[in-house]
Amino acid sequence: AALPPSNTAGVLEALHIMQGEPWRRDRLWTNTRMLQEGLRSLGFDIGPTKTPIVPVLIGPLEKTFLFWRQLFDAGVFTNPVVPPAVPPSQCRLRTSLMATHTSQQIEQALETFARLGKELGVI
Repeated sequence: AALPPSNTAGVLEALHIMQGEPWRRDRLWTNTRMLQEGLRSLGFDIGPTKTPIVPVLIGPLEKTFLFWRQLFDAGVFTNPVVPPAVPPSQCRLRTSLMATHTSQQIEQALETFARLGKELGVI
């Protein structure tokens, strides 16, 4: 079966943007390094990640959901990764960066991670 014309048009436009606006890719990697370095310096375990999707190891299921909810309530969006995707003791939160995130937004997210991480005993 062929792709619908709308899907094909969307892919073509995405390719044009990628080729015509390389600053987006550069900015995404700048943002990624900022978040990764910030989380590591705070004491979070993010593993050997090399992508703009940064996992933050939390551990127990209950603590992961509590951290996720408190981050959400504070305006920081993450996705919980829980069993069966990971073992019960290795739950994590997954952050996803975009080129359009500002340095101030990343700094605010890091401050929130630091505060809640200390309150919940993650760091």
